[in-house]
Amino acid sequence: MLTFRKITFDDKSSFDRILNIIQPETSDLTFTNLVMWQFNFGLLVTYLSDLDYWLLIAKPSHPKWKPFFLPPVGDWNNIEALKEVYRLMKETAGAEKFEFQLRRIPQQLASAIQQIDPGLSTKLEKNTSDYLYSVADLINLAGRKYHSKRNHLNKFYRQYNWEYQKMTPELVEECLNLATDWFDVRNPEPASESEAMAIALKNFDFLGVTGAVLKVDGVIQGITVGERLNRNMVVIHIEKANTEFDGAYTAINREFAAREWAEMEFINREEDMGIEGLRKAKQSYYPVRMAEKFTVAVKPV
Repeated sequence: MLTFRKITFDDKSSFDRILNIIQPETSDLTFTNLVMWQFNFGLLVTYLSDLDYWLLIAKPSHPKWKPFFLPPVGDWNNIEALKEVYRLMKETAGAEKFEFQLRRIPQQLASAIQQIDPGLSTKLEKNTSDYLYSVADLINLAGRKYHSKRNHLNKFYRQYNWEYQKMTPELVEECLNLATDWFDVRNPEPASESEAMAIALKNFDFLGVTGAVLKVDGVIQGITVGERLNRNMVVIHIEKANTEFDGAYTAINREFAAREWAEMEFINREEDMGIEGLRKAKQSYYPVRMAEKFTVAVKPV
């Protein structure tokens, strides 16, 4: 039986090497994301050296959620290896007595696993699918559809004494010490968004992510962190702004794209979690498409 353990920072180089082969589009598949949300997921991992694959089990503490597998991290085009990985996942679920289920699975992987076992079903996870945008669209905000965004942005530029600063170790400390209604990660609750953000900021240099802050009158009023997801796509892990400053979200979104990611083609701004207000906000930037995720499970008899 396989032995699973918690993910560690020593695993980064191995994950990064394999994820570079996969070139994923979904936001879950970065080492940063896995580390940030490990406690929320109750994440456990094991490395299969003979197959060059990582298996990932989520065992959330919330009583509503049952254990499930996250996307296995390996060369999905190697069907023989994937067959063995699938067998080991089924064997692990049986040994640990939980229903076999894969969640947050990209379309490519879902299709490959279903070909291995046609007795599986796939169901779209709308709430966890990611929003993908054109970098050029987010920078230029051109055309009638972005009219209101341009108005908010120009109002922010005119009304406030603002400054954009790329993240530095000193700014990381400033972010970690913020004590405001809109951002406070000093004493995060376990398995919370605040804890995830604190992990990313405290390990900023090691993770190799890029970030920035938006200041008004010398005080941080916006924070963002992102990194390359694949050769032509960026993923935004953190974006928070003080809504007391009209247009702050639009400003930090636009400035981060323009100053750090202008050479990239797409930005993944992650999921909406089924929250209606967040869904409307993400749709208001007109995604070019969704990076769909699926649940893969045994078909009911």
